[in-house]
Amino acid sequence: MNARKEHAEQLQTTVVRKSDAAPLLEDRSYLASMRPTPRPFLNFASGHFPAATVTAPHSHPCIAIHGCLHGPLTFCTTEGEMILDAGVFYVIGAGVRHFWRNEGRHTAATVSMLLDTAKPGRWPVAASVESCCLELQSAVQQLHRFTTSGDRELHQAFWQVADHLTAEKTLEPISLTGALLLFLGLIKERLSGTAVNESGEQDAAQQIRRLLLARVEDRLSIAEIARELATSPTRAKECFRNAFGCGIMTYFNQLKIWQAKRLLNDPSLTVEQVSQQLGFSSPSYFSRVFLKQTGETPTAFRHNV
Repeated sequence: MNARKEHAEQLQTTVVRKSDAAPLLEDRSYLASMRPTPRPFLNFASGHFPAATVTAPHSHPCIAIHGCLHGPLTFCTTEGEMILDAGVFYVIGAGVRHFWRNEGRHTAATVSMLLDTAKPGRWPVAASVESCCLELQSAVQQLHRFTTSGDRELHQAFWQVADHLTAEKTLEPISLTGALLLFLGLIKERLSGTAVNESGEQDAAQQIRRLLLARVEDRLSIAEIARELATSPTRAKECFRNAFGCGIMTYFNQLKIWQAKRLLNDPSLTVEQVSQQLGFSSPSYFSRVFLKQTGETPTAFRHNV
């Protein structure tokens, strides 16, 4: 009998107790820390699993989120065995039986929570918490795997949530609620199947913007910007225009002109020196860009200040 059949039988033959239907932590022996949360979040906790640990098979009456903070750790279900390492998590449908096994030499750590989508609590309609829960209740029937390493936005949200369980000092409850809502919203977007590409494109555009802000005094080309982000010039231009509605160099020149206005207020600097500080190829080109952006020349701007 292969390993998959063995653990499938273990899952299927385990007696289901009535108490399994309640959203409570039946086994607290692995509990490392726990934080109170508003609905729909329940049992927000971290667990420590020493080497050779095999937990009892179980299921939850509502959606569960199980993630790895420190691995590796084997997540076992009737669908197979999945290795989890730091930053990997599963969203699990109600009633899906599973258990953990630590085959490593070190203690593994997890983060987990339940989502009571049937009773999400009282939230303003504008918060969309109830509608989000309804969508998740429909979308999550089995297992959904998420790897945060390739998704910067989800990666940050996952570890921000984890920080509330691992921080030595308890953080503000409102901060935890905000982190959980952000995490929940990102999960819903990723499950929709379209948000991943949009998120990746937005992230690339923001990286370009941060690069332009940091190097406003440099002379950069599209090829150099793309190389900094390890992408193609075409993709860099497309994602930036989609995010900000203008070309990269147009935006870069706008930043330079904003900076130029500040420098032109310094009477000790000549127009040529301002041009050089901001990386323009020549004072005449600087003047043409300044005139196009502001409707007046640098000299006229300085005279009118």
